[in-house]
Amino acid sequence: MSGSSVILFKTGYSFISQPVQLGQGEEGKEGAVEECRIGPLPAFAVHGTVAVQAWNTDQVEVLSLGRRKKEDLELSLPTEDMSMAGFLEANMGTMVSVDVEEGQGMRASTRCYQGRVKWVKALGDEGTEARLAMLEMTEGQVKKDKLFNCSKIVNIEKIVEDEEEVSLVARYRRTSPSKAPMATLSYLTRGLAWAPSYSLLINKEEMTLRLDGHATFLCDLPQFDGEPVGCVSLVAERPKVHLEQLCDPLVSGMGAMDFIRQLGAETGQNLPQPHVLQPPGAQYASNSKSMKSSRGREMFQMQSDACHGYGGGYEMEEESYVSQSVEGIKGGESVEDFFHYQLQSVPLNHKQPVKMPFIKQCGDIKYEDIYFIDLDNNVR
Repeated sequence: MSGSSVILFKTGYSFISQPVQLGQGEEGKEGAVEECRIGPLPAFAVHGTVAVQAWNTDQVEVLSLGRRKKEDLELSLPTEDMSMAGFLEANMGTMVSVDVEEGQGMRASTRCYQGRVKWVKALGDEGTEARLAMLEMTEGQVKKDKLFNCSKIVNIEKIVEDEEEVSLVARYRRTSPSKAPMATLSYLTRGLAWAPSYSLLINKEEMTLRLDGHATFLCDLPQFDGEPVGCVSLVAERPKVHLEQLCDPLVSGMGAMDFIRQLGAETGQNLPQPHVLQPPGAQYASNSKSMKSSRGREMFQMQSDACHGYGGGYEMEEESYVSQSVEGIKGGESVEDFFHYQLQSVPLNHKQPVKMPFIKQCGDIKYEDIYFIDLDNNVR
């Protein structure tokens, strides 16, 4: 993720841009239509924000994006015992979804458990003894084992190893012979947030003070593995995100009618509405094709510039790509209503909070008097 850039909001949403290579680096023929896998993406991305844009549109044209077809998930067949326990035993160590009958009479119900097959009781000599099985399940960061009677199982399905990420398929055409054409994959997602904290040290003897500011990063996105992210911008304001609960069909894979129903529930009507990201006092809108307002273009442009020399060919700028080996403060800038604190080489890691300074230390500031004002009670 070193060549990537991220804009973080305090609301738990973030706009992520990352460089992707179209194809395997081989030289293609002019005019040939090719396909390649792009990703991974998180399991949620706000509708209308998923986009892939070529670095050099004179050499390659992105034709379409599609959700990658899931591979067939087949259970291994048992060789002897064809019972539910036998199927679990034949698929030891596999991620499965198991439907189990629970309760009796009027209170009987079926419950679904998902986990990795950890243990199955061996088949007895007579084959009449009830067989038990154990699934290793994960809830948040905690792993626990679930033991149940295999005679109560009514259904077993194999599931993918990691359902927190998805991949896309990009179709593109080379408009001129080239090797390893590059593009930028961008999307607005949730699961990555930051929270500031401040400390003020007062030296009453020398009548000076020092201000420190630290940002705590919380990351629920599995594609961040601790490798430093090249450019991270922290937005101080809290923009309002409309349709924030509506996932893009490219990522969710939902059907047409399910998507229309969810769209209608989010907008209050059955007609599709554009995705809108609106900070206080200004409009920031996008539809399923592109960012429409100037602020949206500036935001995307800043992300693109951090990933590569936009429009400057296929090679990333040396300054922005893996050039910062030590995390630190890069600076800050205003983008109309937004102020961005810019950091470099931030080691974002899945499920591991990180804290680092986000403002340059202000030390030995002279003062004469200090007044304490409660803005929440005095400012309307």
